Amino acid sequence: MGSITIERKKGKPVSPLMAGTKDKKSMSKKPTGSFAYISVEQHEDGIIYIGPKLASLSHGAQYFERLDEFLEQAALQLDKTEVKGLIYRSPIVAEDFDPEYFLQASHGPASMADRMQVLSTKFLHLRAKHKPIVSILEAVSTDLRLASLLWSDHRIGTANVKIGFPTSSSGLFPGFGATSLLLQLMDPAKAIPFLYHGTILSAAEAQEWELIHQQAADVEQALDMAKRWIRKTDRADRQHRDQEQQRLAVDAVLSSLRGKSNGLVPADNLFFELVATHRQDALEENLRQENNAWASLWDAPQTLNMLRTLYCNVNHARRSAAEKVASPTSKLGILGAGIMGSGIAYEAARAGIDVVLKDVDEAAAERGKSYAKKLTDRLVDQGKINEKHQTNLLSRIYPTADVQHFAEADMIIEAVFEDVKLKAAVTKESLPFLKHGGIFASNTTALPIHTLASVSPNPDRFVGMHFFSPVDRMPLVEIIRADVTASATVDKAMKLAHQLGKVPIVVSDGPAFFTSRIFFNYLLEAVTMLLEGIPAPLIEQEAQKAGFAIGPLAVLDEISLKLMLQVYDSLPQLHSGQERCYRYLQSLVVDGRNGRKTGAGFYNYDETTGKRAIWNDPSIAQKAVYDQSGTIQKRLLHVMALDSFRCLEEGILMDVTDADIGSVLGIGFPRHTGGVFSYIDGVGIRTFVNDCRAFALYGDEWHIPERLRQLAESDFRFYDGLESNWKGQR
Repeated sequence: MGSITIERKKGKPVSPLMAGTKDKKSMSKKPTGSFAYISVEQHEDGIIYIGPKLASLSHGAQYFERLDEFLEQAALQLDKTEVKGLIYRSPIVAEDFDPEYFLQASHGPASMADRMQVLSTKFLHLRAKHKPIVSILEAVSTDLRLASLLWSDHRIGTANVKIGFPTSSSGLFPGFGATSLLLQLMDPAKAIPFLYHGTILSAAEAQEWELIHQQAADVEQALDMAKRWIRKTDRADRQHRDQEQQRLAVDAVLSSLRGKSNGLVPADNLFFELVATHRQDALEENLRQENNAWASLWDAPQTLNMLRTLYCNVNHARRSAAEKVASPTSKLGILGAGIMGSGIAYEAARAGIDVVLKDVDEAAAERGKSYAKKLTDRLVDQGKINEKHQTNLLSRIYPTADVQHFAEADMIIEAVFEDVKLKAAVTKESLPFLKHGGIFASNTTALPIHTLASVSPNPDRFVGMHFFSPVDRMPLVEIIRADVTASATVDKAMKLAHQLGKVPIVVSDGPAFFTSRIFFNYLLEAVTMLLEGIPAPLIEQEAQKAGFAIGPLAVLDEISLKLMLQVYDSLPQLHSGQERCYRYLQSLVVDGRNGRKTGAGFYNYDETTGKRAIWNDPSIAQKAVYDQSGTIQKRLLHVMALDSFRCLEEGILMDVTDADIGSVLGIGFPRHTGGVFSYIDGVGIRTFVNDCRAFALYGDEWHIPERLRQLAESDFRFYDGLESNWKGQR
């Protein structure tokens, strides 16, 4: 919940609108009435100020009620002859979006679309008065807060403002007029990706994109600027962009976005349709269509799945990491300047942390630093940072071959090759230079943390931190706690994750942990189906139809078959199906088919063009007839969800929310499902168990734990709305 601070002067309260500012002209203000959610003041210069009422902070979200009261009172005030214009701050006080409010409203007596249409009608009525309206964007102005601030003719942002629609990446598209208005106000080439991706803009970026018109140091200055703009503006005349030029620009952007969408997210499909049918000269109709589409999302199970995992649970994970009492990391040592080490170094330097990046020689360490140079060069070219910012960031990364430069590091992260002996050697070499009380973390995909920690004299200060590649784009960090790991050590790792802007999940030590383990089973199931005679192209096509970004055989080629075999080797035992796949992968490696790096794997790669073509192994007899009723998709999805339950039962996972976050953000489980346990709920636990029982003929991976059978008999659901039902079930 956002808050507004009251500042008092000489015993007199500052008005809610001016809270947090130096109110130099309080005597010129006159309250115009008592309202539930807003404060309305008329000034002697004929300008009306409307802001959120401080007493309404305890009322909860109340989105419809707040917006309705604001629009109603704004119209009444502008009807007055003596009123020259309006300045307002959003009547929505909460910085975070509250999905629970809309879940309840969607089942209320009045239709959601009708309630939204009432607001649109009042907004259009407000615009029809043609008096200038200015909004002030401050602090965190996102989602509905931002939508309501777009109802103005002129927008002024404070220097610290953050602007965007984060729920756009979590199952919604911007509603309450935001989509329709921004398609009129902004260049479509910028507006559409901004609306779709949930990008967060600074004040400078928002002004460059014409989302705001002016920047102010603070609210006080913004109010002065707003008054000056109103005084020189007699009426609000709104310009429209050229319809034909708009259409050409829209078509180009839509074509690109649609090509990257899998068509399984209702919000994406509805957004694309709204953009495609938008007309510059038909705001009323645009709003009606937008309202109907946005309201319909709340009937789609995918919306609940995505909001729960990608918004509510991700935000909870971020807050939990931020609230840890552990001191932040100021100096970080990184062992290994390869892809992972250089990626972690860049993210740490970007977060303001001093980094010592060590490799076997200075040339290798310098190559690791050059990764940060390449990334920041791109940001400079895009105008997202300036050269001074780049220079400062790069100065925080110190490449070296001398382990002594780790002296007094708060934390050391080892990110060398996945080999127990190598990791042990570099760990023992660097531990003496760790700051007293500092912690050591291993970035490993699957190697047991208790084994890696055994070389440390302080194993309680040893933890696993599994980053995902590319580190600068992947938001997840899987923190692995061994039996010997102290809670304070986990807290320190979570605090670092927060500093890096990552989403942490905490899991217990075990074979391949959580994300690697279930992803391993996904890839194995694809190989199993291939050995059954199911054509490789069909496996890849069905995986993408299920919602995976690329097929599992293409993934195997990217990570290399040798690395897959190393994951196998880290497991304590293999069942017969795994052993069969292991032998097959070994044979492909012997034949030189190790993946993309060798030019051949499950695909053949053309060295000249870089193009790939699926390879059908002539040694495998393909089935003449194979099931095309969705079984391939089910096997790929079910196998990950089933093994996730085993992780939950074994104590690898503490709760289903970590599993859903990790599966979607870490290994690309289809986001429309909300993650592995949301997926089981979507299928229905009885149906899921019956499917797994039917798949038992394909291998031991389909063994069903007795506890899962019992839960199926009672039609258990892992979630009730936005809340997990698992706590207390173990």
